[in-house]
Amino acid sequence: MADKLNEIKILVTDRPENPEDKSIFRTPSGEANVEVVTMSIYSQVGVRVLRTFLQGWLGFILTLASPAGEAVGIKLPAMDFVGVLLTSASLAVAPAVIGAIQNAVELLTQLDTNSPKLRA
Repeated sequence: MADKLNEIKILVTDRPENPEDKSIFRTPSGEANVEVVTMSIYSQVGVRVLRTFLQGWLGFILTLASPAGEAVGIKLPAMDFVGVLLTSASLAVAPAVIGAIQNAVELLTQLDTNSPKLRA
């Protein structure tokens, strides 16, 4: 049980040359062991896009629900919280789509690896 607490999980893209999922590499004493966790390219892009959408949504909610929104000319009816949520969600779609394109290009072209190919 003590070994489980000292394992560092490393996320890798699921590719044929990777070690098996849940492989544990033992390290010298006193160092945390490394556990390989593989995810498909689509899962990784999905997680990243969802994170970007939620971050953008929260940022737009905070902006629209505060005086900062009015300072830049965004005026919503008072106490229209549902309107703030919907407007924020629609504004958060754009950064999520751009993030999806960027992450798909990086992962599908393997720019995220240490291969001899071009890296970002």
